[in-house]
Amino acid sequence: MYALRLEHLRADLHGPGAMARDALSGRLAPDLVRVPMGIEELVAPPSRFEDEDRLELATALESHLAHLAPPVAVLDAVRLLRRTDALCVVTGQQPGLCASPLYNLWKGLHAVRLARVLTQHLERPVVPIFWNHADDHDLAEVHHLHLLNKNIDIQKVGLAGMSSGRLPLSRVVFDEEKHRLSALRAAIEEAVHGLPHAQMALELCLPRAGESFASAWTRTMIELLGPHGLVVLEPNWLRARFSRALAGLVASDCFGDLVRGAQAVRERGYDAAIDPNEAALVFRQDDKGRRALRMIDGEWRYDGEDGSRTNSELAAEIVQEPAHWSPGALLRPLVQDLALPNLAYIGGHGELAYHAQLGAVRAALDLPRTSFVPRLSCTVVEPAVRLALAKLGVGAAEIIAGRGAWQPQTEVHATPEVFTRLRQVARDGARALDGCREDLAELDKGLAVHLKRIGDQLKKNVDEIVVKAERVQQNRSGKGRRHERRVNNALAPRGLPQERVFGPLPLVAAHGTEWLGELLPQLDALPREHLVLHLGADVAEEGT
Repeated sequence: MYALRLEHLRADLHGPGAMARDALSGRLAPDLVRVPMGIEELVAPPSRFEDEDRLELATALESHLAHLAPPVAVLDAVRLLRRTDALCVVTGQQPGLCASPLYNLWKGLHAVRLARVLTQHLERPVVPIFWNHADDHDLAEVHHLHLLNKNIDIQKVGLAGMSSGRLPLSRVVFDEEKHRLSALRAAIEEAVHGLPHAQMALELCLPRAGESFASAWTRTMIELLGPHGLVVLEPNWLRARFSRALAGLVASDCFGDLVRGAQAVRERGYDAAIDPNEAALVFRQDDKGRRALRMIDGEWRYDGEDGSRTNSELAAEIVQEPAHWSPGALLRPLVQDLALPNLAYIGGHGELAYHAQLGAVRAALDLPRTSFVPRLSCTVVEPAVRLALAKLGVGAAEIIAGRGAWQPQTEVHATPEVFTRLRQVARDGARALDGCREDLAELDKGLAVHLKRIGDQLKKNVDEIVVKAERVQQNRSGKGRRHERRVNNALAPRGLPQERVFGPLPLVAAHGTEWLGELLPQLDALPREHLVLHLGADVAEEGT
């Protein structure tokens, strides 16, 4: 059994916005989005899928996953989707380098946990699915990762030869020379050198030549969480299915409802995360990359295009060439709910904001009212960090709330007053002995000389003690500063939540993967607190 311990902190530790606070406390209006406060509120929706639809879904997933040789639990989960009563919970994120950042791991674990609880509660199969947002093209956001190096500095490690074009991440293929994969490996190897599972973590998380950005991420997530039944889905695997759903949304003239949904959010006092009047709602993918279409003056236009097309014309284009189309962020939740037997979506506070804009569309088009479950939020505290916290006499909550700028209230570097007192005592003692020399000399001049030496030796001995004490104090002060840097950089790197900066690779290098299975049953399916995960056995002072 791996050593782990959970600590529960208040959910608003990272300062969520007004909508997220209301969602976590049950005050968010359900006509915007349903956020369940108890598992009993997650009720199975009426089935919208024929047996042929389910067979198409399961067969496509199974055939594309097979080449990854996934754990048996993944294929078993996929096959469950063939059942007429099967449901799923979905989460999603664009792929990041080496599966960064950490909240990818937390989303996947949360999906598995919620699916297991719902399977028991509903007495029917519920499959956890992670939608790999491989259609996204923002390379600048994902082509790097951050590590805490041996000097306790936050180090950014990135791929060479990565430009921010319009190419979907599913089509960005890693090349050994162009992207300098060996240099990336060397930089990460240095950061995790000596950790017990370093080689396994490197093989599991590092991209390989010939893989796409998306497929490397899929492989890593399946190796990490596949043993627990997580199914990873890439949109290319179900492109025709998703394009049919997208074409139906476009043909339904949903734009007006999107505008009304954004206005409803504003009327409740929240900010609309995505303005439909400006958003890229649909994308076409071709040899030039991704091209955005927006609704302008009632018709669809590409950026910089003079011409336009109606709803019915764009819907016909999507139906005729389904392989070339994908939804923007605002329409993607609707597409996934139309194409998958979805019961709930697990997402972060940013996703909650635009999911809340979809209430008007769901009502007008009689679309599923899929529940939104705020994702698991977690900070990991490892042994060296735990020791530093103890030395500083501070808890993880204070460091996280301090956003990387925590400092002790008392000055740990001040010179202790005892040093001055010791030196003064030595001087006073030597002076007092010297004052006795003349009287002693009347008895024996040799004894008077010896008394002088004793006074001088007293000052010297005390000075030596004080010098040693000053060295100890300086060492402790240095360690104090090092402890401060360690806790701030480890728990609130760059002033941000740990889960948004670091990735899973160093955790796997230090602790392997066994702890994931032990953590899983201890997670709350509907978390309302921020979790602090204490990993690994405590270390002695020498281990810092």
